[in-house]
Amino acid sequence: MLHVLALPTSPEAPQAPARVVLGAYLRGLREMKGETLRDAARVVRRSESALSRWERAESSIPPYACGELLHHYGVSRPHTDYLIRSLPQQHYVRDKSQERGLARRVPFDNWTDVAGAEAMARYIAVMRMADEIIEYGPQVPAGLRTQAYREAVLDPVVCLREDEPVLGVPRWVHHMPWAPGQQRTVLLDETVLRRPVGGRQVMAHQLRHLAALMRSDASGPGLLDIRILPMSRTLFVHTVSWPAEVILHGHRLVTSFGGAPAYETGSGAARRVSAGLREALSCAHGREKTYELITRAADAMERQLTS
Repeated sequence: MLHVLALPTSPEAPQAPARVVLGAYLRGLREMKGETLRDAARVVRRSESALSRWERAESSIPPYACGELLHHYGVSRPHTDYLIRSLPQQHYVRDKSQERGLARRVPFDNWTDVAGAEAMARYIAVMRMADEIIEYGPQVPAGLRTQAYREAVLDPVVCLREDEPVLGVPRWVHHMPWAPGQQRTVLLDETVLRRPVGGRQVMAHQLRHLAALMRSDASGPGLLDIRILPMSRTLFVHTVSWPAEVILHGHRLVTSFGGAPAYETGSGAARRVSAGLREALSCAHGREKTYELITRAADAMERQLTS
């Protein structure tokens, strides 16, 4: 549940989201290349602790080191230049700027990653590496899908967002595991129960899978918490494309997904998304009611198959 999300332990001001996402990207590239922190440290002639701080966005990475590491990992020069341009200056501190506008942002609070397939891979990496997640969406999210449902929602003809590795997404992210012990709260729009994605048989199997997850030892507060959000009232989360809040290496980011992944930290807009997710959780059905609704929907799908 969202209220179990701990506040970041760092007393520092929120880091720019581009720094946090870049850190996850560097870590993902390194691990998928099979290298240790020591291996990467040799590339830029810095200490292992420096590499660890860059990957965890605890300190800013010098542009030359960022360029050398990305080149070492096989990232193209234009893409490397794009990432370096997206970062704030090395000594940037959010608290030295004044919040402005209705969104109460300062420079670098918001970053929309428009780098195509690499942006998709980074988004997947952020979600898989996160220690804690709360998310809302109109379909079953990545990591909780049956194979048949996954194929249906990621069909290029109907795919709304590539939130799992598919053909065309860089290879480095394909075998990235979900963080062990990840705490995840999933708020599903109640229309999921009535929309037969992939057909009634596929959807019935998917709903049974969700019910099994809810009854497994891996489910429960602090691990995986699935809730159905009724459509009886319009909430803030309904106005945002796939809103989520993640805690990654102690940094709290809110994410959304329109035409491209977007990340935000620190701003009034970020706080509003966080509050909107908490509001949605307070309006969602409890665990037992959610389980009842999911199993009842699966029963209905199966009856329709035989009628």
